[in-house]
Amino acid sequence: MFPNWAKNILFLLVYMISGLVLVIIIEGLLSGAELTPLNTVVEQVVTHVRTPILTTLLVAVTRLGNPFILSFTAMLIAILLVVRNGRYYDATLLATAIVVAVVSLTVLKNTFQITRPGYGLEDFNGWSFPSGHATIATAFFFMLIYTFSDKMTSLKGKISLISGSILGASAICFSRLYLGAHWTLDILAGIALGLLSVSFTILMFNVFIENKRSLKNRISL
Repeated sequence: MFPNWAKNILFLLVYMISGLVLVIIIEGLLSGAELTPLNTVVEQVVTHVRTPILTTLLVAVTRLGNPFILSFTAMLIAILLVVRNGRYYDATLLATAIVVAVVSLTVLKNTFQITRPGYGLEDFNGWSFPSGHATIATAFFFMLIYTFSDKMTSLKGKISLISGSILGASAICFSRLYLGAHWTLDILAGIALGLLSVSFTILMFNVFIENKRSLKNRISL
């Protein structure tokens, strides 16, 4: 739909903006003061909107949005892309983007080792920053849009894919805040890291693989 150079500019912008957001959050955490009020305000709002029905619903959402489940689903989709459609490039891109997100997430969690909030509805294990659910959900649903939007033959299909993906990622991110598993900054950092990982991977594939593949196809014709 768009020429490759236009896609590269778009994803470069996403990469730069998400990277800048992540850097600002990290600097705020290291300073220990500037961004802390945001965590406090959102915590107070969330604790006042909790209801038994909403809690049950969001517990289910957060379990479905487990990073392991989403990563496994992404790998399964990648396999199906190869087996059913022969889309080796798209499958490799999808799998690589998720791997980059997981590795980046693991490095940041073990680097900062920030403890989780004390108002959680459950006992959550592991470090808080950044949110693994937010990171992988953002990367997963972003890649779903990128992989399948061009294959949708109708505008309604494209809109359904995009809106459904945004809704899915948003629900998972909110569930982590609601349940007290993460601070607000953890969620924002996770979203930024997911976008950063995906945009970086797509840029690398577009620059170093897609252009060569397109050139090869033109020569073969």
